[in-house]
Amino acid sequence: MLKKIASNTFSQILSKAVTAIIAIFLISILTNYLSVEMYWLYSKIYNYTWIFVFLADLGLYAISIREISNNRENSSKIVWNVMTLRLILWILILFLSTIIAFFLPGYNSELAIISIIIVSFFTIFQLLNSSILALMQANMQIEFSAISLIISKIINVSLIAIIAFYIYPKDFVQNFSFYNPFLFIVSAWVISVFINTFLNFLYARRITKIWFEFDWKYIKHLFKISLPYWIALFLSVVYFKVDVILLSLLEWPTKGDLSIALYSLPMKIVEVLMVIWWFYMTSMLPSLSKWFKEKDENKLLSLIDISFKILFCFSSLLFVLWVLLRDYIIKIIANENYLVTTHMYNSSDAFVVVFFVILFYFLSLVFIYALVWAEKQEKLLKINIFITIFNIVWNIILIPKYSFMWAWVTTLVSQILLFLFWYYYTKQIINFKFPIFFIIRWIIFGLFVFLFWNYLLVHFSKGLYFDFIFFAIILFSLYLPYFYLEYKKYYLK
Repeated sequence: MLKKIASNTFSQILSKAVTAIIAIFLISILTNYLSVEMYWLYSKIYNYTWIFVFLADLGLYAISIREISNNRENSSKIVWNVMTLRLILWILILFLSTIIAFFLPGYNSELAIISIIIVSFFTIFQLLNSSILALMQANMQIEFSAISLIISKIINVSLIAIIAFYIYPKDFVQNFSFYNPFLFIVSAWVISVFINTFLNFLYARRITKIWFEFDWKYIKHLFKISLPYWIALFLSVVYFKVDVILLSLLEWPTKGDLSIALYSLPMKIVEVLMVIWWFYMTSMLPSLSKWFKEKDENKLLSLIDISFKILFCFSSLLFVLWVLLRDYIIKIIANENYLVTTHMYNSSDAFVVVFFVILFYFLSLVFIYALVWAEKQEKLLKINIFITIFNIVWNIILIPKYSFMWAWVTTLVSQILLFLFWYYYTKQIINFKFPIFFIIRWIIFGLFVFLFWNYLLVHFSKGLYFDFIFFAIILFSLYLPYFYLEYKKYYLK
């Protein structure tokens, strides 16, 4: 079972590594093609849309995997009704997101409204794709999704590159308008996710027939068990993304636009990395479901312990890598306007706080999925209500005085509190204890690597691309042997 988890995770991480490179290339195209104001609008629409994607999702991805894993003979019925429920929710969300946008300053322009309507079709394809992926994940046949995801991302960046370099080159739009090219860019989202969904649909038909079914009794059951988890997920998206909306509302328009642009760059990179370890946790879900159902506490404890250690190892590696090379990353992906600015902070400052958030987010995933599989979603709901209120209140207090940097500090404090709460409630279900000596050992090793690498960067710097590639190789050469020893000790035993 662990080997299958590793295989599923590896295929998804490999695909995400490829798509992350594509995403970084896409960010580079957009930040150099769009004006700061247009990139700000792009970021706002992106964050606004994902709030409604999570709202319409109803938390059904994880719930669907649990339901299918526990009732494989009814997998067709589960998937068909989930798809029907998501279609109904999408219709409601389409109207809700458009109407709300009319009353939000900065979102009620003609260009923003049309873009939101276009992107709403991205939402429905994303939701249907999620239903299909849940079926594939529950049957441990998720590997093909890696291929379909890469294909769709290549098509996405190719379409945007064609728009930026051939159809509406930068010289043209600077003299006329970004209106049409902007609409084409957001349309590329829809096209790419449609292709991804269609390819996964063709593959998943090998497992079971896929269509829509309306079983009102079962749909009510799905809604009832998903609702607490759904609200908790939605609140987590709100507290993680509400700061972008508050920046546009609480700061002067010119300053707010600049803040969002500087703030959005590290946030986009972080979101790419966050998805990688979400893949690992979803690969665990069928095993968690089986062992919770069988009440095999030893296997559950072993899997949670292994997962915590793996996530801690890689999150610490990413922290050292990205914090040390953050200025290099910004220069390579975007341009120096994100480093040299009249704002009190720049994107480099935000990177440090952002990756502390990543560290605690990764570790929290272990406890989130343990609570879901133990059917304790109501615990997540209570915690997230408190954290969302805390986050919004402190953002309202701090943003007018300290701008986007303290918005991220508030997010960091919120994530730490979430981590502690989720651990507390997980410990009531299963007697998991923090591997203190393991954590201390990795922190000491990470500190050594950080100081050594920083010394090399200061005294042996040879240029932007050379430093980034050469010192990244040095970092991995230091980390990977040490990680392999831990992996062999805790994972292969």
